[in-house]
Amino acid sequence: MNLLYLCLGFLLFALTALDIIKTTFSSNGGGMITSFVSKGVYKAFLLAAGKKGKSKLLGYAGPAVLVSILLVWIAGFWAGLFVALLSDTNSVVHSVTKTSAGTLEKLYYAGFTLSTLGIGDYVASNDFWRIVTDVAAYSGLVFITTSITYFLPVLSAVGLQSTLSLYISGMGKTPQQILIKSWNGKDFSSFFDNTSDLCQMLMKHTMNHHSYPVIHYFHNSQPKLSITPAIVVLDEACQLLENAVPKDVAMDELKMSMLQTTLHAYLEVVKGNFLKNASPNEEAPVPDLRQLEETEVPLKDKEAVKQYFEQDLRERRKLLTVLLEMDGWSWKEVVPTRAVAFCPAAVFLTLSKGESERGPFRQVAGCYLSLPPGLFVLFLLPV
Repeated sequence: MNLLYLCLGFLLFALTALDIIKTTFSSNGGGMITSFVSKGVYKAFLLAAGKKGKSKLLGYAGPAVLVSILLVWIAGFWAGLFVALLSDTNSVVHSVTKTSAGTLEKLYYAGFTLSTLGIGDYVASNDFWRIVTDVAAYSGLVFITTSITYFLPVLSAVGLQSTLSLYISGMGKTPQQILIKSWNGKDFSSFFDNTSDLCQMLMKHTMNHHSYPVIHYFHNSQPKLSITPAIVVLDEACQLLENAVPKDVAMDELKMSMLQTTLHAYLEVVKGNFLKNASPNEEAPVPDLRQLEETEVPLKDKEAVKQYFEQDLRERRKLLTVLLEMDGWSWKEVVPTRAVAFCPAAVFLTLSKGESERGPFRQVAGCYLSLPPGLFVLFLLPV
């Protein structure tokens, strides 16, 4: 008997069993093998989709991850038993002729043993291998059935993820829009009316993310149903409420604290499981306050708000940027832009109050623009 093959086979079998136990029975996330396979499959889909969140190909990443995990578990059990059987030339014999099974026959025997088919054309040669066969058969029945059952709560958690995304999108498509819809002329009471439901769903989603990290790889190509842009929009809205609105505006401090704590807990879980040592490829833009000003939402000094978002929230917003990029999105999904076309300079001459030495001009966003005749200018402004 080759002890090296025997030990290697048992080790493969045990590692697979431990990974299944860690993934399916533990509340602390997936096992090492599961995490490696999940990240590898998702990265392949993300690259194939060109790192574009709107690609429908990414929608198949989640199911592909689940199928890949199941196949790896089956392969681990199968390979472990097969290698162990190879350690003894006479470990498996033909049930009628009693001749030793070859390599392919042992591979076949390992497969139908784990699947509990019990065909019977090949059998274990002695008591030791009969016991090994029994253990393998029970393991195959219990662990593979358990792994398939594990997928049911995962799919349920994915459903909650989509519900949460749609709920946040219904509040507003941008952080500014959430605040504008919530402002009643006196306070943001309508925003805090939704906070309890938001916290409950977000806490449940955070716990699901902790217990079933694989849900992170389920992607929706529609921004309003995608969880990552929704979480970033909600977090930005909270930061604007906390740091851009004056303190004399009445707010529910308790609900604000609950929401911020829940968001922080979610980001910590995501950071620990998926974003270790990650760095963003773009800078997070400073929130545009013009829409809020137009709707007469009370605001602090612009420079103070800008400084706070650029300095105090720098690390947090870097984390949000990496989170968006990992899911194929960018800040354009959080703060979309709209095109504003300006008329030719001749029209500006008619509409403007005066004319500079260099030609017609028009004040836009506090700046005077000098335009040669007939020139059209296209600006991208925040929605």
